[in-house]
Amino acid sequence: MSTDMPDIMVAIDLGTTFTGVAWMTPRTPIQVINDWPGSGDRGERKVPTTLVYNANGVLSSWGFMCDDDEGDGTPGKTRREFFKIFMEPETLATAHQNGISSAPASTLEAQRFVTDYLRQIYAHAKESIETQIGKRHYGGWTDLAVEFLFSVPTTWTTILVINTFKEAIRNAGFGVEGPRHSAQVDLTEAEAAAVATLKISAVNFTMGSLFLTVDAGGGTTDLALMQVTSTNQQVPQMASLQPVSGVGVGASVIDHLFVRLVSQRLAEFPDISAALPPDFPARLSRSHHFRTLKHKFGERAYMQPVFRVPMEGVAHDFSHHGLGISNGRMIFTVQEIQSLFDPQVEGIVKKIVEELNWLKDNNYPQQVQHMVLSGGLGSSAYVREQLEQRFLNYPHPNASRVAVIPCNDPQLVVVRGLLLDRQQRWETGGTTSVLATRIARASYGIVVQEAYSPALHFNEDIAADVHDPRLKWAINQIQWLIRKGDVVNPNVPLVKSFEIRLAAEDSARSWDSEVVISYNEPSFLPRSLKQAGAVKLCNVTSNLEGVQQKQLIKKHKRGTCFSRGHLFYICQFDVRVIVAPAELRFELWFAGQKFSGNHEPITVSWDQEGVQLKG
Repeated sequence: MSTDMPDIMVAIDLGTTFTGVAWMTPRTPIQVINDWPGSGDRGERKVPTTLVYNANGVLSSWGFMCDDDEGDGTPGKTRREFFKIFMEPETLATAHQNGISSAPASTLEAQRFVTDYLRQIYAHAKESIETQIGKRHYGGWTDLAVEFLFSVPTTWTTILVINTFKEAIRNAGFGVEGPRHSAQVDLTEAEAAAVATLKISAVNFTMGSLFLTVDAGGGTTDLALMQVTSTNQQVPQMASLQPVSGVGVGASVIDHLFVRLVSQRLAEFPDISAALPPDFPARLSRSHHFRTLKHKFGERAYMQPVFRVPMEGVAHDFSHHGLGISNGRMIFTVQEIQSLFDPQVEGIVKKIVEELNWLKDNNYPQQVQHMVLSGGLGSSAYVREQLEQRFLNYPHPNASRVAVIPCNDPQLVVVRGLLLDRQQRWETGGTTSVLATRIARASYGIVVQEAYSPALHFNEDIAADVHDPRLKWAINQIQWLIRKGDVVNPNVPLVKSFEIRLAAEDSARSWDSEVVISYNEPSFLPRSLKQAGAVKLCNVTSNLEGVQQKQLIKKHKRGTCFSRGHLFYICQFDVRVIVAPAELRFELWFAGQKFSGNHEPITVSWDQEGVQLKG
């Protein structure tokens, strides 16, 4: 990613249930988009991740406009939601096994929904931001340098799903409208939440202190265990202690459980159920009234023995004792609402304990002093109180006095984190990210040839040198650039240097390199492709078209009494590998500079088996 300061930077947090967008310029602070179509005068700062399609498959509405669209009486309309999580093949397969009829038919269909939705997000963000900067009717932002930053769930651990997401982003319009537009999948949601925590939290972090961010959103809960490595207020930094992790626990499960609770009541009185609006339980779960109950449940002033949820589309004087309806409101006890939250709290607790146990098992003496909650579910007072009580009553050896605190602006912590990390990189010339280091989830290597040694290369494939028959090479060897568990600095790329020997008449300027991936423990990594444990991830083509013969290193091999000498050239170049949370990016460098020309200097062909490999 460029270290130059763009004109505009836009962060997008595509959530399972709601999506947030924020932006900034070098002159202005972070600004959150809150003028979403159909939101009325509520100034909503996130928009529902929802679509409605017509019977012919054409998109009818998105976001806040979907509820009115479904109720207009037009037959054949289909509501689509939660589609983000279904881009992950395992999640979709589980949904199909469980008979969830609303799940997409395939990951390709899920990708189409994501693309259609992001296309609407792009169009609205463009209109909103261009209006704010005074360019809406005067050329727009096409000629400006605009960076779009996206996050991904920590549960997305295969490069396949990351590549699928990146394709959807591009097809939706991000990074392609102008010559200086770019789109990047940058941090995981857990990392972005941790960045915002360190940058803007009221907590006074000390050098070396540990904190755990718990970003509980609509579909997933993402955790990041971090250690503070710099307390400089202007350029704070932290290091990841182990790979970020996640679990499929979120607020959307609460909605599903609520739908089931209401459906079970209605099933006992089918005559009454038939008189209610179609798909009533789902509509009630999406209502503003139930959303308010979810968000406020657990707040001391809000708690009461029963909760009365207004039923839209039902007469105000309608009552039914068996269904628990009084004057057009459905009544729920506090125990019933608790039963929706408690399974999610238990899932979060289990994951937190796993993180803390890792510290104990690896003999870390430090205590986790702060547990910072963010996300829609993380902002729940009930969730916070339950976590406080759990770790107060049953303290962990590595969290004996942990403070459970809400994050500042919890529902927008991810977009803020994306922007704040990028801003700090601007201000330090690209040298100082907030996230100083992360832990590699997998091992990545490159297939090379090595000078043959009988001791090292027993039973390996051998090839003679083209230019010197006296030399032999062991081929299909693996040089591991990074090993699983290694500390990775996101600002320091891994460099693989190549020396290609060319005959004097050889005009080749393009060469392929094979990259492999392994989730084996570092002590069990294979040395070559003949050994099990490594899978081809991709083929990287380095294209140095335009490099002249005079730019190569000239070599002359002297002859002997029995052989003639010959002239050859050496082309030296570097492939730089940037290791992101769940992906790799490549750059081609020649003569000490990043190579560019009238063509794409680096092209990557991904291997189907490798991109689906999961640790």
